[in-house]
Amino acid sequence: MGSLKQSAYYAIGIVMMKGISLVMIPYITHKMTLVEYGSLEVIVLLADIGTILFSFGIVEAMYRYVGVAEGEEKRKLVSNCFTLSVLVCVLGGALIALSMPLLLLMLPVEFQPYQILLLLIPTMLDGAISIPLTLMRMNAMAKRFCMLNVMKASVQAAMTFALLEAGYGIDGVLISSAVSSVLLMLCLLRYQWQEMGAFGSFKYSVKILKFGLPTLVGGASMYMITGLDRWVMASFVGVEELAIYAVSGKFALILGLLLQPYALWWFPNRVAMLQQSDGQKACADRALVGVNLAIVLGGLMILTVPGFITLILPSSYQYAGTLVVALLAIGVIKNAGDYLNLGCFSGDSSQSQMWIQGGCAILAAIGYFVVTPIYGVWGVVAVLCGIYLLRLLLLYLVSQSMEPLPYQHKKWIVALSISIVAIVCDRLMGLALVNVPDFILGSFVAVITLVAFVRYSVIVIPQTVLDRFVVGKRSSAN
Repeated sequence: MGSLKQSAYYAIGIVMMKGISLVMIPYITHKMTLVEYGSLEVIVLLADIGTILFSFGIVEAMYRYVGVAEGEEKRKLVSNCFTLSVLVCVLGGALIALSMPLLLLMLPVEFQPYQILLLLIPTMLDGAISIPLTLMRMNAMAKRFCMLNVMKASVQAAMTFALLEAGYGIDGVLISSAVSSVLLMLCLLRYQWQEMGAFGSFKYSVKILKFGLPTLVGGASMYMITGLDRWVMASFVGVEELAIYAVSGKFALILGLLLQPYALWWFPNRVAMLQQSDGQKACADRALVGVNLAIVLGGLMILTVPGFITLILPSSYQYAGTLVVALLAIGVIKNAGDYLNLGCFSGDSSQSQMWIQGGCAILAAIGYFVVTPIYGVWGVVAVLCGIYLLRLLLLYLVSQSMEPLPYQHKKWIVALSISIVAIVCDRLMGLALVNVPDFILGSFVAVITLVAFVRYSVIVIPQTVLDRFVVGKRSSAN
């Protein structure tokens, strides 16, 4: 199955899986108060850090070693990765259960022990679930990957709706997440067993952990950048403003959702592609495709999403439309750092990215605690922007020193220039046409911008598509 068809299946799966939760945002924000939604965001952040810790960097080690292994060695590597993942989940879950009183004291919002235990179920299972799902991506099983994720999302959304209508509030969201994760794990066990043959292999543990642990530290550092901001806001600003910031963050995450189909194909295959003949040029070109996709989609979303938020959310959340512009721009910068770092992952260790992301995380933490009490949410935005720009620069320079790739930088410069001009024009037209709704004006400018992206080859339409279009026009004319 070609990369385009793979990405199409991933697109369907991701849009259905993530799209369902995004579609439910207006419903949830109408069913919960600002305080309840802010509290829910705090407990979701706790799940995020748990997911990172329980992953132990094993998936990244799979990208590095399983993708280039064959035969019995591959089966033992798969078994080793899954065994380590289960072991980490069990030990981590036991540790959290034992430290429950201390954990409840540390949280900026009050929760009950049973709520933490409900949260622990999907958090623990996520590490084990990620192993067979990653194998499906590496084995070009995009259709099955798509179906399983859509099933999980549908079950979770249906249960969330039913439980919120029944008045369960935050508990309803936690219950639906736990049940859907258990169901997905049960559906994956048979495939996982087929791929590994036996459970309990530890032969390659040292190699896996040597590569995975620095990635774990890097991932935890990324959480400090993208998660600690909300913890600090909950402590210094309040859960009401955190709720607005969280909603704007959810809409900004649509950018990541739209980018995932390509990313799900690219990241598991990039190391293997690099080792092929002319692999450096192929990897450079495909990495820039990922960078440009973010610039194009981010620009179009900045033009349309703020007006859309004004239309669909309660008046108490309208400020999210302003914040989302800054968060989308930050998302584009973050994405560029994710794609222009291949050299940091091409060897037998990922320590270089660990030091970069760890250093950025320390600077972010200092910035949050210094700036947030003074400038509130915009202080957080300024810190995020500065840190992600620094991360992008460091990852690019270090990666190029380790594995120089022939990037054609003109491509992203053209894309960025078109986006900036379009956004400035939209703002100026908004000042002149005050009676035109923001969403309609933004959509009009977005269409023109899309034409410009095609005109200047930022978006390249395959020749086969153009040929079919021309043939179709001739046929209709005849």
